[in-house]
Amino acid sequence: MTPTAMPQPDQIDRRRLPLNSLRAFEAAARQMSFTRAAEGLGVTQSAISRHVLNLEEVVGAQLFERRGSALALTKAGADLLAAVTPGFDRLQGGLNAICGLDRGGTLRLALPPSFAVRIAAPILEACRSGTGLAIEIDTPYELESLDHSVHDAAVVFSRPRVTDQVMDLLWMEELTVLCRPDLAARVASEGLERLLAEAGILHIRNEGGRHTAWSEFLRATGLSLPLPQGLVFDTAHMALDFAAREGGLVVADRRLAARDIAEGRLAAPMPRSAPSGFGYFMLFRPDDLQREAVQLFRSRLAREFAPVGTTGQGTAESGWDERHEGVA
Repeated sequence: MTPTAMPQPDQIDRRRLPLNSLRAFEAAARQMSFTRAAEGLGVTQSAISRHVLNLEEVVGAQLFERRGSALALTKAGADLLAAVTPGFDRLQGGLNAICGLDRGGTLRLALPPSFAVRIAAPILEACRSGTGLAIEIDTPYELESLDHSVHDAAVVFSRPRVTDQVMDLLWMEELTVLCRPDLAARVASEGLERLLAEAGILHIRNEGGRHTAWSEFLRATGLSLPLPQGLVFDTAHMALDFAAREGGLVVADRRLAARDIAEGRLAAPMPRSAPSGFGYFMLFRPDDLQREAVQLFRSRLAREFAPVGTTGQGTAESGWDERHEGVA
């Protein structure tokens, strides 16, 4: 479909901002459907169409085009959506803050599955306590960036990288051998190679679907041992839980196993550890850093994982502060 030429409008000032039309456009662009946009806003489909036509006249450009039965944004439509949605988000956040609802609202988080299960609970409870903050948690296996319509903040497991979003390091992963205490004693007396073949080896699937932690650990620590095929688990939590209950040896981040180690379910039989090149990072959109709920979450994580010797409460080894040490 060839875009229709439209007369160029005069510069738009605030008195002429077509807010209802912008709302209809944003809903239609997010849904890629005038029908679903109408249902979401509680109006008719023809009302959405009229608002979009009005907006096209205001901006002097076609915003949507039909590709068969599908709806698609034009270049002008995509550029406008990139400005409108964050603008609406900021307006909503500002209004909520004024009404005293931002802190007592909902914080939508994306957390890696193992982090969510093994570390997040006491941190999130501390964020909620006394604030009225509701927290919704998703656990995607991978997350490259935050989508404003889905999440407000995230913790991601990633290599350090450059991004246009705010990425704060919590800690870099250090791989070490972990197993039940009875196996740890045997590793010390009989050696790792014998126990790998006898007790079984557990792998954790990592980025890209590979399970290379054992190979990386052995290479980094200068050990040359044959690796049995073993069992492969989707998450570190599953592998650590299996090792604690059923046996076997796994290479994983010691911090994730802090609770099991403290309660005697797992032990680290070797003093050696190796960096994997991956780490756990907080991820935020710059525009959200002024939100009180986001600030609360960010400051709590920063205190929890502050390196030893700073004013933070966390410890570099376990990630649990003294309030959790006896009960974790």
